[in-house]
Amino acid sequence: MLHIQTWLGGLAMLAVFYRNVPALRALKRGQFQPNFATYMIWALISLIEAVIILANRGGFGATSMVLSVVFFSYFGVMGLKYAKEQPTNRRFIMAMLGAVVVPLLLTLVHGLTQGELLFILAIVEALAIIPTIQKIKRAPYSESLSCYVWNDISMLLSLLAIHAISFETVFVPLIWVLIMSGCIIYMLVLRSRAPKRQECAVLD
Repeated sequence: MLHIQTWLGGLAMLAVFYRNVPALRALKRGQFQPNFATYMIWALISLIEAVIILANRGGFGATSMVLSVVFFSYFGVMGLKYAKEQPTNRRFIMAMLGAVVVPLLLTLVHGLTQGELLFILAIVEALAIIPTIQKIKRAPYSESLSCYVWNDISMLLSLLAIHAISFETVFVPLIWVLIMSGCIIYMLVLRSRAPKRQECAVLD
């Protein structure tokens, strides 16, 4: 069983790398405009989630989260150049950061359980994606669809690669599968109603 989970974890790792290829290419061509605030918040949350999964013997179930920290951080930094084009409410960002840092500190002093922290982070993740959802609504082709699809696949593989099943190890990849699936459906619906060619179209 452990051997199978190792392979699934390896496949999840490959999926994470592969999912970012179109985004990296589109970013180089100026066709992908990552939102700085969204990606940096995701990077911080992913780091916390990866630590919790590993601490609860999730093993290779944390593969996607660990690599996501790296890519989210990179896209977030690259998104700085588009900050003026994508104005973000500073109060919103501070509220999101506070919603991550405060529960984390409470968990460290045993004021919250790890499961409760993960639940709070899930809410923050849903709120943090709002700027990106708004951008997708304005420009349906501004995000890489294949990136979201491969993210979905990587999280599903991570879910199957978990060593010790518990709320702390299963909740994160499961919630990401739901979030990514929702984004994929939303983009497909908007793209079906939008012109096929747009200035910021991403080659999927």
